[in-house]
This record gives sequence, structure tokens and C-alpha cells, in this order.
Amino acid sequence: MTQSGNEEHRPEDRDRNMLDEEIFPDVVKIAQTWPISGPSGLVITCEGLVVVDTGVGFREGDDRVRKIRERTDIPFHTIIYTHGHVDHVGGAAAFLKDAEDRGHRRPVIIGHELVAQRLDKYRMLKGRRAYIASLQFPRTQDDSPGSQDWTNVREPSYVYPDSTFHDYMEFRLGGLTFEIRHAPGETDDALWVWVPERKVAFIGDLLLGGCPNTGNPLKEQRYTLEWAENLEKIAEKKPDFVVGSGAVISGEAVNERLTNTAKLLRYINDEVVRLLNEGCWIEEILERVKVPAELVDKPYLAGNYGHPIFVIHDVYRRYTGWYDGNPSTLFPSKEAAIAGEVLQLTGAGNVIERARQLKEEGNVQLALHLLDFVVKGTVDASLRNEAMLLKAEFLDVRTGEVHNFIAGNIMRTSAGLLRREIGQP
Repeated sequence: MTQSGNEEHRPEDRDRNMLDEEIFPDVVKIAQTWPISGPSGLVITCEGLVVVDTGVGFREGDDRVRKIRERTDIPFHTIIYTHGHVDHVGGAAAFLKDAEDRGHRRPVIIGHELVAQRLDKYRMLKGRRAYIASLQFPRTQDDSPGSQDWTNVREPSYVYPDSTFHDYMEFRLGGLTFEIRHAPGETDDALWVWVPERKVAFIGDLLLGGCPNTGNPLKEQRYTLEWAENLEKIAEKKPDFVVGSGAVISGEAVNERLTNTAKLLRYINDEVVRLLNEGCWIEEILERVKVPAELVDKPYLAGNYGHPIFVIHDVYRRYTGWYDGNPSTLFPSKEAAIAGEVLQLTGAGNVIERARQLKEEGNVQLALHLLDFVVKGTVDASLRNEAMLLKAEFLDVRTGEVHNFIAGNIMRTSAGLLRREIGQP
């Protein structure tokens, strides 16, 4: 039986993210091998195995099959997708191959009715998805933007659900009940699984070990308010164990994390709505929403992957249009044209010098904005190269300031692109 501490970001909990955890002899968390992937849940019954989520691709799925087969030879009966992200559905083919190789019946795959639409969308936008993945999850220099032809991306391969539902479904297997509920949050097709006889909830990415990833700057609309509501519904079940995206959570930590994460999301949602009703636009809302310290200071709500700023953007985008309150931006001139006019007044050299001063004063973010005028507006190649190299340097500094995986990777990758463009290593 696994016990989880109160702080998922303690070193021992980070280590447990990558380890299998036996909750009961018949309920196991099968850990991911790719750090950004989510784990699989395994429930062993005399009538077959139930697996919740499958890994990021065939290789990781095959690794999970191998680890499961070290425990049992019972056939796979059901696979459940908690949502349609590739690190949850991508390994399904390995489970199907295991069944075929062993002469077992093909397991049934359950997902929400919107999963198929999501996978179809990923196929339609395969080039864009590959491009933004290279920004969010850069692994090698060869994976970085600019090193590939994004119009010639290999067609993704997905295994679509066999059985879908709208709000709720359940089935019984081997004396256990599997209650499956639709739970929009990180995606519109998300669900969670409740096994009442074991008081275990498998909730996918509804808990991430940090601030929820709603408002991801590279992704489409997410569902902040529903995310909070679904965490509250899970808490109402009073689970003894929760299997989310990291280490198993148990004991008093379960209710604490579920309820405080919901409070964070509700607070931001309500504040953005309040300020919208006061006539505020996005810049003022970003300035005025202040999340209480008792929430943001909790390690399991840290802005290390999701971030409160991202959540604000998600809520704003959901409830209003793209207009930012400035009529000059409705039909804007090109940024390069605007920058060129500004440089005519100030001189590119003066702007670069002021950017250096701002960096020394500790205002790297404002320095980056100034450098953009030179990068986009100057016709002097040497000054542009100087500004690009400085921007790359300042992005590296900013990466160390934000302490956010997604933003940091975007900045780090962008710095590499700038250096490559001017022939720097």
C-alpha cells in the first residue's frame, strides 16, 4: 500500500513519479518512462485487466505492457482513455498487439464521445501540432523549430475508442464497479474513473502536481470553471487514493489537493469575470488579479507547468473576444512597419543601449520588448544581428526567472533559433 506525503514536490515524491506504485494487490499505478507523460492505472480482476491510459506512443505503451506482464498474464479486458492527449492514447496499439500475440480477445477501448473529434483535429493540424510540440517539448537540436519541414509531417496513428458515452457510464468486472464520468478540464473530452470498492479515483491530468494547465499559451481553449467543479465532485466521493499525473496521492493530502486546486481555479475564474463586468481589458485584468498567497505558495500549486497568468488568459479568452480594448489594433499595421517608424525617431543604436541598461537594472522583460523594435524594424544587418544575439541572451536569462516549463522551453528554443539565424552556435 502506497502512502503519499503532503508535498508532491519533495525529492522523494518527484522520484515516485517515475516508479510503479502498488496501492492494493489488484490496483497499481504503472509509471511513465517519458517524464512529461502521464502514468497508467491498472486494475487486476479475475475476469480481465482494466487499464486507464496507455502512454505517449508505441514504445512507451510497450514498456507499460512489459511491466504489467511481469505481474500477471490475465488478458486485457478494457482500456479507458482519460482524454485524447497523445501521452494518454498513444500507446494503445502496444496493448492491442499483446492481446493479438497471445490469442486473447481484443480489449474494448472506452473514451468520451468527443475523443474522436479531437484525434481527427490532430490529424488535420498535424504540421502545427508537431511544430508547437517542438516548442513545448524540445528534446534535441534536430527537434527544434526551423530544422524540419512542418508541411511534411508523418500522419499520426491513433486507436479510436470502441465505446463512447455522453455524461456517465459504468460497468462491472470481477466484482468491481467502474464508474466513468465526463469531466471537462484540460480538454473537453476528459473523464475520471471511480472504483468505489477500492475508493480509488483515476483522474488523468485533473491533478498535475502544479498549477492546472489551463490557458496553455500554445493550445486551444480549456475549461477552468468545469475543472474546478470536477475536482469538487471527486472530493465529494472521499477517495482514499487518487491516481493523477504523478505520484499516487493518499490520506489527508487527497482532500487538501483536490479542494485547494479547485479554490485556485474558482478564484481566478471569478476575479476575471468580476473585472470583465467592470469593463476591464486583458492588460488591466492581468495586473489586477492577485491570487491569495495561501494558494499560490503551496508547492503542489506552483506555476511550474501551468501558471496563474495562463489561467487568466484562458478565462478571458472563453468569455470575450480577441479585441484588447485598443481600437488601433483592430486592423493593425505590421509590427515591422511600426518598429521601423519608432527607430526613425530614436535610432536603433540608442534602443539597443537602453535595452542593455534595462537588463542591468533587472528589467529583462522590458529590455526584450525594446529589442523587438530593432529585430523587426532596422534595415541595418549588423545592428539587427546585434539585437538578435542580445535577445537570445536575454531570453536565456528570462528562462531562469520564470521557472515555468512551457514558457521556459519556448524562450529557450526561440533563443536557439535566433542564434542559428545569425550563424552563432
